[in-house]
Amino acid sequence: MTPTDTPAVPRHPIRIVAERTGLTPVVLRAWERRYHVVRPGRGPGGHRLYSDADIQRLSLLAKVAARGRGVATAATLPLEELARIVAEDGEHGRPEAITARECRAEAMAAVESLSPVPLRAALRRGLLTLGAVPFLDEMLGPLLTEIGEAWEGGRIGIAHEHAASVTISQLLGWMIEELTTAGAGPQLVLATPAGERHGLGAQMAGAAAALDGWRVTWVGSDLPANQIAAAAERHRAEVVGLSLVYGEGRGGALGEVARVRKALRGSVPLLLGGRAARDVQVGAGVTTVRDLKHWRSLLRTLAPARYLTAV
Repeated sequence: MTPTDTPAVPRHPIRIVAERTGLTPVVLRAWERRYHVVRPGRGPGGHRLYSDADIQRLSLLAKVAARGRGVATAATLPLEELARIVAEDGEHGRPEAITARECRAEAMAAVESLSPVPLRAALRRGLLTLGAVPFLDEMLGPLLTEIGEAWEGGRIGIAHEHAASVTISQLLGWMIEELTTAGAGPQLVLATPAGERHGLGAQMAGAAAALDGWRVTWVGSDLPANQIAAAAERHRAEVVGLSLVYGEGRGGALGEVARVRKALRGSVPLLLGGRAARDVQVGAGVTTVRDLKHWRSLLRTLAPARYLTAV
């Protein structure tokens, strides 16, 4: 009997499941934790393995969720009932796919109305329907820029900006937690230096890194150089990332970047991203990051060779 004759045998890694179902690894893990939709097995290295039956069930649940039905209720239904619901929904036409621009407009409307609950819903809808990478690159990145410009232009108040930041930070923290697997992958430590209080860019970079298999430790904003270096040492970081967003106090913040570089072990790469880091000269041993695409490329180059063949 071959594995294909036994649909209950766990044999597919999470990346294959994500490709076949259209669900991101973040959503898969969240559904498992919250709703117990499937119970994957474990490979020799402790990574998740899914069966053909798991993939079939997850594919149906993804279609049910795309029609706006609640996953909590659908997760309790037998496979035959899920298939029947999907067939019935199909008879009434397929919903049009939402674009990143539409998701962003929905989220920005929630920001402008100072409504964290609708903002959270718009963000989660964007993550589910777009997928994690387009969500970060095409929805969330431009949304953060739009929020910043609206605040600087006086179109929204500080309360709007703060409420949005809290909601987005919670989602990014959740993504990092869901994607980061203890004991596997290279270690990344992220922070913002003393004088820089805006950490959403660093958290977004952390989510992107976690999607690529990095273990991400976000230690927070506005931290002294010695504390960032201590965290890097404590977690045995292979890479340290810092973010500078706003130009106020740029000289002081860049001075802090230099102090972080000096405090780190010389072999640990230091990457610096964010709006305020793009047009300034940084010292030796610091690499400036242009955007998320460049960030991913740098991390893939810097990942130690022992991790490159990991599942």
